[in-house]
Amino acid sequence: MNGDTLDVGYNSQPSVADWDRDGKKDLILGEQTGYVRLYLNQTSDTWPMFQDFTYIQSAGSPIYLYRVNPYVVDLDQDGKRDLVCGANDGYVHFFRNVGSDTNPTFAGEESLRTTTGTLIQPSGSYHYGSRCGFGDWNNDGTLDFLISGYDGYVELYLGEGVGIGKIATVIPMLTDFAISPNPTHTAVKIHFNLDRSAYGSLRIYDVAGKEITCLKSGKLTEGSHTLIWNPKVPAGIYLCQLDLNHKTYTRKIIITE
Repeated sequence: MNGDTLDVGYNSQPSVADWDRDGKKDLILGEQTGYVRLYLNQTSDTWPMFQDFTYIQSAGSPIYLYRVNPYVVDLDQDGKRDLVCGANDGYVHFFRNVGSDTNPTFAGEESLRTTTGTLIQPSGSYHYGSRCGFGDWNNDGTLDFLISGYDGYVELYLGEGVGIGKIATVIPMLTDFAISPNPTHTAVKIHFNLDRSAYGSLRIYDVAGKEITCLKSGKLTEGSHTLIWNPKVPAGIYLCQLDLNHKTYTRKIIITE
């Protein structure tokens, strides 16, 4: 910048886009302190140079997200590019462009969710430090979404129409999903092991699909899990269903007289 090395301190995160649609690539740069800097290209598209920067604002105030990671994309597919930011908190922060494509102006912050309403975060052991990218991953004409975090995994969300859809990969490896004793008329021990953390639930159903009980719901940590079910139900066949990041595993439980 003006012949000097561009330095924003620690954890710089650059994104390149033609911000003002003048045919020259500009620089959108996140910094550890939390602000998003805009450097407009003063020369040409083939040899960009910068003189000064401004802080990108949302709802009239500078965007401030610790260790911010900006990405420019038309997320709502209205013909105007929006700003999406990962951050140290792990969430994905969406700033909708309510101005024009040549002069972006951003509304207040929204947090991206799946179609089921779940806030999107890296789902590993450390669900912080979100970084994101967008593209048509499966060539179906719909915008898809990649996210990574401190644990190093990369997760894919497939788009369903406009916006972000359900999680499509990074299903934890399930081992030792066992029930004992089985058959039984006393307490049932349900044991399973995960190679990484996940969001899910463990529920018991009858054969007609009616839920009997929910033994666990929410974040399931990496490692070994053991839960006890004290069946107060008629003798018969029941289903133990474990849901992990929208993938379902089922085991049969036989309750005797």
